[in-house]
Amino acid sequence: MNHDLYPRLAYEGEQAAVEWLTRVFGFKEATRKENLVWLELSGGLVMISSASYGLKSPRQLGGTGTKVNVYVDDVDAHYEHAKAEGAVIERPLETMPWGDRRYEAFDLEGHWWHFAQRLEH
Repeated sequence: MNHDLYPRLAYEGEQAAVEWLTRVFGFKEATRKENLVWLELSGGLVMISSASYGLKSPRQLGGTGTKVNVYVDDVDAHYEHAKAEGAVIERPLETMPWGDRRYEAFDLEGHWWHFAQRLEH
C-alpha cells in the first residue's frame, strides 16, 4: 500500500461500514491496523475509522459535506449491484455531455459516493 493521498471516512459502526462497502460497492480490504481499515477500489484508497477524535459520521452531523468520486470499469454493472444490495441512490445512471456515465449513492451512514466510467468517443 503506497498512496500519498486518501480520505479518512468516519463511521459510528466502522466494522459494519467495512462489511457494507465491501459487499455493496465492491471495495477490497488492503490492510488493517487496530481500529483503522484501508479499502481499495479502482486503484484508489479510503481509510475507514470510528467516529472519534473529532471526526463525525454524516449520520451524526445530519448530512454530508463531501462527495467521494470513484471511476470504475463498468458503471452500469456497479450501479445494478449497488442498487440490488440496498444503496440509497441519489442520482440514477446518466450519460454526461463531457463523456462520463455516472450515478450517485449514499452509504449506510450517509457518505455521498459518485461512481463514474469514462466513455470512449
